[in-house]
Amino acid sequence: MKKNDENPEIAAQFLGQMQNLQNLLDQVSLLEARISTMTAKLNKFSENLEEPKTETRCSSSIIPFPGTFSRKTDKQPILAPFNGKPGVFLPPGIPDFRPHLQRNGLILLAWDKRITEKGKLYSAYWVTSSGIPRYYASKPLRIQDFTSASPDHKSYAAEDGIEFYGQDAPAYIVHVAPELMMSNPRHVELRASHIKTLKRQGSKVDFNYKYLLKTDKNRCSRHQTGA
Repeated sequence: MKKNDENPEIAAQFLGQMQNLQNLLDQVSLLEARISTMTAKLNKFSENLEEPKTETRCSSSIIPFPGTFSRKTDKQPILAPFNGKPGVFLPPGIPDFRPHLQRNGLILLAWDKRITEKGKLYSAYWVTSSGIPRYYASKPLRIQDFTSASPDHKSYAAEDGIEFYGQDAPAYIVHVAPELMMSNPRHVELRASHIKTLKRQGSKVDFNYKYLLKTDKNRCSRHQTGA
């Protein structure tokens, strides 16, 4: 009789401990999100110190890589991608765009940086967060415009940044959600897990939104014309 009477009490204590553990995990996730935001602000401040803004030169503080880029024919060596998964700190000097590039109906996959005759340009890559996975990329943008990047065209280049045959490799690429890339046969079922992680970190993006590039472009066109 005594053993039966103790079971509910033990179960209650166990559930209480599980709830405390979950609360602790949630607090850690929030702390990681705050640290990530603080790191992005520090990186931006560092960029402004390193390179003054001008009309022809974008502000950036990037770690140097081997090779020179003074001539159009110079080739950038292929580099291993940086790990930019949620909660992972990026190397010093790599701007953290993760808090700024999530969009309704989309999951940020990666972004890359290129050295071109037009200067330093950045491209972002996304996959739809619900429905049939569709992959998109932004236009190449200067760093001061990059936080407002949005999908511009269909793309399957998130793994190496190379969208078509003959295109040079980027200076570097940051993989935010490599498990969701098209080459992974489980990418569809893994979206929910990644979205859960982003929500734990405080993301307010509407991941249930059904994003279609054509619909978004039509909406933007009507907005610009005042229709």
